[in-house]
Amino acid sequence: MDDSELWNAFRAGDDLAFGQIARHYYRSLFTYGIKFSRNREFVKDCIQDLFLELWTKRETIGDTDFVKFYLLKSLRRKIHRESLKQNWMTDEDDLNFEAENIGESSIEQQIIEVETNEEMLLVLKQQLTLLTKRQQEIIYLRFFENLDNESIAQLMSISRQAVANLLYRTIQELRTRL
Repeated sequence: MDDSELWNAFRAGDDLAFGQIARHYYRSLFTYGIKFSRNREFVKDCIQDLFLELWTKRETIGDTDFVKFYLLKSLRRKIHRESLKQNWMTDEDDLNFEAENIGESSIEQQIIEVETNEEMLLVLKQQLTLLTKRQQEIIYLRFFENLDNESIAQLMSISRQAVANLLYRTIQELRTRL
């Protein structure tokens, strides 16, 4: 089944479809969530709570063809809400996106990166940490989660044009520095 079929099966109460969605997207959710909080247990709890809420509200959840986007957006909101409850922040702009571990999502990927362009990766990581948190997040969403500008705009609650402008300026800034 493709994502939209799995999503609809889950909404209809199919626990196997739900498990498949959770297994398929857990790593992406965790990798994205850890960019906002280094507290791995906090991120795991947020993901677990997110899936629990999805299951309990499955009958009222809308249809989507973009399951990954839906889950990323939901996790971002959950981390924001939980951070507010913990008094770690005061508004959404305080979400502290960290670019430090961008590109380190799998062992195979790490090995390939180390073997082929270790020095360039180190320079790029150093340069990414010099970007603003918004710039770091937009680079992550575009190039590591492969989201389009429209999805990024919805996820970050900004206009599509603002995404295009920010992405363009960020890439230009990185090119200049590199």
